Amino acid sequence: MKSNCKEAIITVIIPVYRVEKYIKECLDSVLSQKLGKWKKKYYVEIICIDDGSPDNSASIISGLMRENNNIILLHQLNQGQSVARNNAILIAKGRYIIFLDSDDLLPPDSFTALLSVAEDTGSDVIVSHAKAFNSRRSWYIEPHAEVACSSFRKVKFTHRAILINSSPPWGKMYSRKLLMDYKITFPEGIKLAEDWIFVIHAMYRANHVSSTHEVTYLYRGRDDEDNPSCTQLVNKKVFTDLLKVYELSKEFRLAPQQIAYAQMFILRSILYRLSKFSIDNPIGECKAIYKMVRGFLHDVIGIDKINLFTPIRRLPLLLIYYGFYSEAHRVMNLKYTDGCVQKGKAVACDNIVSDYYSLVNKQKEIKSFRKKLKDKKKKIAHVYWDVKYNLAKWTSNIIYKENNISLIGERLGNTANDSSYFLFDYIQKNRTEVRDEYYYVIKKGARTAVNLKGMKNVLSYGSFKHFMVFHAAKKYIFSDSMRDVFFHWKDVAEEYDSKGKYFLQHGVFATSRAAGYYDCNSMMRRNELPDKFIVSSDIEKRLVCKNFDFEPERICVTGLSRFDRLPKNNNVKNKKVLLLFTWRDELSSVSQDRFIKSKYYKKLMEVLNDENLKSILLNYGYTIEACLHHKMSQFITTTNGESTFKVYSMNEVNVQDLLIGSDIMITDFSSASFDMVYQNKPVIYYWFDEVSFFAKRGGPLIDPLKEMPGPVCRNVNDIAATLASLFENKAMVPKQYHSMYKQFFKYRDNKNCKRIVSVIEG
Repeated sequence: MKSNCKEAIITVIIPVYRVEKYIKECLDSVLSQKLGKWKKKYYVEIICIDDGSPDNSASIISGLMRENNNIILLHQLNQGQSVARNNAILIAKGRYIIFLDSDDLLPPDSFTALLSVAEDTGSDVIVSHAKAFNSRRSWYIEPHAEVACSSFRKVKFTHRAILINSSPPWGKMYSRKLLMDYKITFPEGIKLAEDWIFVIHAMYRANHVSSTHEVTYLYRGRDDEDNPSCTQLVNKKVFTDLLKVYELSKEFRLAPQQIAYAQMFILRSILYRLSKFSIDNPIGECKAIYKMVRGFLHDVIGIDKINLFTPIRRLPLLLIYYGFYSEAHRVMNLKYTDGCVQKGKAVACDNIVSDYYSLVNKQKEIKSFRKKLKDKKKKIAHVYWDVKYNLAKWTSNIIYKENNISLIGERLGNTANDSSYFLFDYIQKNRTEVRDEYYYVIKKGARTAVNLKGMKNVLSYGSFKHFMVFHAAKKYIFSDSMRDVFFHWKDVAEEYDSKGKYFLQHGVFATSRAAGYYDCNSMMRRNELPDKFIVSSDIEKRLVCKNFDFEPERICVTGLSRFDRLPKNNNVKNKKVLLLFTWRDELSSVSQDRFIKSKYYKKLMEVLNDENLKSILLNYGYTIEACLHHKMSQFITTTNGESTFKVYSMNEVNVQDLLIGSDIMITDFSSASFDMVYQNKPVIYYWFDEVSFFAKRGGPLIDPLKEMPGPVCRNVNDIAATLASLFENKAMVPKQYHSMYKQFFKYRDNKNCKRIVSVIEG
């Protein structure tokens, strides 16, 4: 609440138009914000601008104003967001300004996160992480992830080209003095991408820019039929606005790379809307737009940049570039004719011809795939499977009627060397301490099935007995997805969703957000929402609740099962360095040739083949043991020919044995680094593609500048120098990381499995 003796530290500006369904939730998210140590002297000012909204939005705001005297409501004729925001900037009192769309939300602690960075750096602009959501799922917004997860400090706008990709005004905090001193406003009369110009202008004039990995903005992805946004409505003005915005961007002395980003930003914006416009309008309506776009392609973009696009985007652009508007219109409507070949040959453009054949063949492949998928679904519903499933259900009611059964699995039945396995192994060795009957399911040909040799209640994945136990089980325990315990979980989820589900986290969530896969919304959507989510420490519980939207009651701090086997202190030196890289999902379906050309492969090979690094290893008597992700086995044959390194596949070895037997780890983003931290062993982080990795995965949950439990290297020379320093220090953890190591583990008593069983049976 506002107080006469307090100063406004933040002004939140909210344009309002036809959002009666969302405005209360939006304002509640602002009113619930805490100011922490700034609370005594400051308050938050909220300015809502009613942009001639015809619904009850203004009335809802007025109702909230009666209880909150820090809300101001302005009224104006419908003139658009830019005018609304500009009018609010003129009367704002806050030291900083934040823009919030009236259907979006601020997560808890947004203000304290932003103010902390502002206080530490004095930057005029603070950029934060942002997350999008809808009724089904949530996801990280890539341009924001690239900037936010770098957590950079005091950089000049022109020195960090990627800043220009963070285009929306939201998810940022601006110094009001900066906006007033340089008269930075939103361009009026333009309804698309005008806010991008505001952002560029602010960053361009800022003393410097800083960013935070904290999520401080929640963007609502919606598609209301009664309230389409300007990004959904595509008319001729959309394209003229985009070209105007590009002309406005020329007012700033952008670096060459930023100019290139700006050009591609406008081109992608045009292309995205052009496809919609072409589908909704006949060729006669579209020709004028095609001509306008052709001018931009010729004068600004050029053929070389067009050729960077994939065939499905490049073909229509090339046709427009050469003036073949009718053919381009057909392609935009996914109608491919031989005319493309004739046009391509007429202008000697090989890409037009090759793109045409590529897309025609792809269409055929899609049709073929759909047919195969349809056939596959028929096979799933085939009488054999149906009989097996139902017979197993009937039989299980007789055989297992009185049993209290729990079914455990991991990685779709492919392994027995991670969290689920270590819990099952504990249960096997301590059967007098458990009440339930536990079964473990694994495929017959799994290489690590040998770890289960001699154990009771081991099932063959997909067998009739597996089906029976799945039906009979009252609880399911998994470490990746529910397919760990039953492959066709999606088909039967509704029938068994009421049974107990326990998620054994297979690594500490700190260096990765897991791309939203394990957030509450996503797990609920897959019918995999666990009754209990197992974590290792109180700090991790807070991170999971804050970033994955779980209720605290679902999170259990027990420690991870696999940690029970780990020694707690780094006493014995084995002269081994473990190299463990995280997989890149985008490489899962590439050819051998493309994989060999990937940065991921090249960086791995650099470490294994660097002569300086080999020399240091030989000098200190160390070897590198590289454990490759199981998806790499299709690309690389494991070999142990060199004296300084050995290469294993994750499916062939017990990873934990490697973790225990190594003195030091080199990794990029693997959660297994915390297995080393638990043992008080040093970790070196090798980040050669963190920008793209963080953009896709959402970045680390901890601050990459301050909270990584080990040094971050960006080239092989840095790794070699860091290793040499650690070797000199007898492979001990440097002092600056001691306190950091302790915070990630509540328990170091090797009783994690016992606590997990208590949770499951409790």
